[in-house]
Amino acid sequence: MARVATKHGTSIIVAELEKYLMGLDAGNTVIKTVLFDLKGNQVAISALDGSSRSPAPGHVERDLNELWTNAQSAIRDCITKAGIAPDQIIGLGCAGHRNGLYLLDTAGEPLLGIQSLDTRAAGLAAELAERNRDALHGICLQKPWPLQTPTLLVWVKRNRPETYAKAATAFLRKDFITYRLTGELVSDLSDMSGCGFTRMPDCLYDAELLGLYRLFDAADILPKL
Repeated sequence: MARVATKHGTSIIVAELEKYLMGLDAGNTVIKTVLFDLKGNQVAISALDGSSRSPAPGHVERDLNELWTNAQSAIRDCITKAGIAPDQIIGLGCAGHRNGLYLLDTAGEPLLGIQSLDTRAAGLAAELAERNRDALHGICLQKPWPLQTPTLLVWVKRNRPETYAKAATAFLRKDFITYRLTGELVSDLSDMSGCGFTRMPDCLYDAELLGLYRLFDAADILPKL
């Protein structure tokens, strides 16, 4: 309840609208929104399945424009089910699958979305591991593997140089949703360290680490942490 003063010196009691928090999960297939009250009770939920494509054996990709369309629909449906006004939501948290690779161009438009079901970089991961396994592990505490974001970025640099040349941002699936909601090109320390992209335990980007991946020129396309 809130007390509102009037010009006659009296006051009236008005009910404050209840506030809510929304969680959004961008998985490999389904995008889901859940609305909670401030006591943690689930108020409403909405989920929408998406479609992947496989342009070549072992390739699993997702259209980011479709993902954003589905995200908007799921958010809208969740609000409608709850019967609340959008401005009653005071915060929204985004989660999603780790690794995979999602690239945007200089205009912030999607170039490529590789899901964490993809196996195209299996041979490359073995090559990187054979060459720099111990050195990489010494910095990021990981060894190269096929779904790892930096390994996939190396694959794009080697196999789709025209796409790599256009890339202005390389990040994760839920980071794209965050970008479309806020205009910010960012990612989480936990996610990018989990991808093997940061020096540990500092959780910072590192020129030596990028060099071991043969991504000397990739520092400028990594999102703000």
